[in-house]
Amino acid sequence: MTIIGLSLAACSPSATNGGDVAVPGPASATVTNESVPGAGNPALGVRNMGIVPGRPARVFIFAGVDQNCASLPEPQLEVTKPPAKGDVSFRPGQATKLAATASGTCIGAKATGTGVYYTAREGTSGIDRFSVVARLASGETMARDFDVRIGE
Repeated sequence: MTIIGLSLAACSPSATNGGDVAVPGPASATVTNESVPGAGNPALGVRNMGIVPGRPARVFIFAGVDQNCASLPEPQLEVTKPPAKGDVSFRPGQATKLAATASGTCIGAKATGTGVYYTAREGTSGIDRFSVVARLASGETMARDFDVRIGE
């Protein structure tokens, strides 16, 4: 079996926890809830809604697919830089529809991965940052840096 690699999925900018899209990218990227200057619509992987303290918010999904676009076993996730103002948790079994993949194939395919959830601590506001690394059983890794805006 040839592995296409990690396909990265993030919540659609207008979705809460229901609509998902995948985002391609380099080995490290930033996902923020900032609007994209000059863009009519936010870019894929950009969360436009602030994080509500005390409420878990899905900010990303890591998923792997093979050359036939079939889901691979979910990757192992590790927080490599913890957030200062909140906590990160992982929830396996998150379904997503791929809008893009690193290889450019499998667009529109359904995949199952592990959701990355951020929960801001009560009484916090502003920006928080954290980093996560995903590892497939094949040993392939993908790192992501996240900037989240905590609503006031």
